[in-house]
Formats: sequence, C-alpha cells, structure tokens
Amino acid sequence: MYSFVHPKSTGESPRMPDSNAPAPGAAPKSSPSQLIILMMLPLMLIIVMDPNVRTAMGGAVGGLFTPIFGFGGAYPIWTLFACSIVLVIFTTTVRHFFTNWIEQGRQKHLSSWVQAQFKEVRAKGNVTKMKKLNEYQAQMMKQSTDAMGSQMKTTLVTIVVAMAIFLWLGVFMYSGTMTNYISTPWASTVDYLKPGPFIHVMPTWILLYSVLSLPLGQVLQSALKVWSFKRKLEGLPLDSAIRKGEDN
Repeated sequence: MYSFVHPKSTGESPRMPDSNAPAPGAAPKSSPSQLIILMMLPLMLIIVMDPNVRTAMGGAVGGLFTPIFGFGGAYPIWTLFACSIVLVIFTTTVRHFFTNWIEQGRQKHLSSWVQAQFKEVRAKGNVTKMKKLNEYQAQMMKQSTDAMGSQMKTTLVTIVVAMAIFLWLGVFMYSGTMTNYISTPWASTVDYLKPGPFIHVMPTWILLYSVLSLPLGQVLQSALKVWSFKRKLEGLPLDSAIRKGEDN
C-alpha cells in the first residue's frame, strides 16, 4: 500500500509503487470471487432461459416466502411492495457496510489527477515522467482490482438472495394470486402479466417492482452514506480536523 501526497501540497510527484506492482499495461489478476461469479453466469443463464428450472426453483423457495409475502394472493401490489422493501434494504445495507466509500472516492480522484498529468506530459514530451506515470497507474489498477475482489464477495450473497425472491415472484405472480388485474397510475385496469406501457418486453409486474424499488434504494443508500460519514467526522480529533481544513 503506497501513501499518496497530492502534488499541489508538496510540488513533488506521488510516491512510486513497490516492486510487487504489476508491469505497466499488464492485465490485473482475477480474484477468486470474480472467478466464482464467472462460473455462476452459465448457471444463471440456464435458470433464466429455462422455464421449467425457474418454476421448480421458485416453487422450492415458495414455502418460505409465500406465508410472509403472499398475503393469501389477494394483494399482489402489496406483495411486490413488501418484496422490494426487503430486497432493497438487504442488498443496499450489505453493499454499504462492505464497501470502502472513502477509498473508492480517493481512487476516483487519483484517476482524474493521473489522466490530467498524462495530458500535460504528452504535451511536453517528457518520456521519463510518462514512464513513472505508467508505473503509478499500474499500482492504482492493482489496488482497484483488490477492492473490487472484496466487493464481489458481497455481490455473491446479494445475487443469491435476489434470485431466490425473483424466482418465487415469477411463480407466485402467475399462479398464486386471485386476479391478474390491478389499478395503476396510467390505467384503471391493467393485466400485470402483459407487457407494460413503457418497456414492451417485460411484464407490468416487473416494471412496477422497479418503480417501487429503485427510488427506495437511492434514498436508503444516500441516508446510509450521510450517517456513516457523519460518524467518521465526529470520530476525528478536533485539532486534526482543524489542521486538515487549514491545509486545504
């Protein structure tokens, strides 16, 4: 792990990577978590493409989800709403607490700075500094790959839970409800099994699920970030915070 000092504060170049850094231009090594996800992709495609597999797996988890989210099949909208809340809270919370948002922002800032330095060096034709920037960029890629590998571990968990809920919904919405007709903002009576009015390639119930879950996920993610960053700031010593403010 290198320590970076922004050149604006010292007038020097950032500290160069160690000998374990990959060669400039070399492809980053895949982590075990990435390999597991790549191995899962064919299985996921089989599940998505084969209706018999979807039905069998959806029915298998129905014993768990139907008593909790089914509402006796009388309220399909409430079923979608309850599933969206549970899934969004679970996936967003897991992703938030297993993601280093500060390091992620730092990497984004460094990447922007390196790109600006590349433009300046190319204009001046400084071959020596270009070589150093290539080495520094290789080290950044290695750190980015390591961080992505740790996030992939949580992605595996969230994918499994999300697939289980969606497989169950795919069975329940077609065979577990009392009626296929609901009232929506764009029509008083809609068959939620037919394609929706905006995206004509997916059933209306999937569109409704997206409308319910996407805003909730954004709001929850923003609230968690504000809460976490506020706790981190409150944990900083006052004199350290003052010094950092004066340095900026």
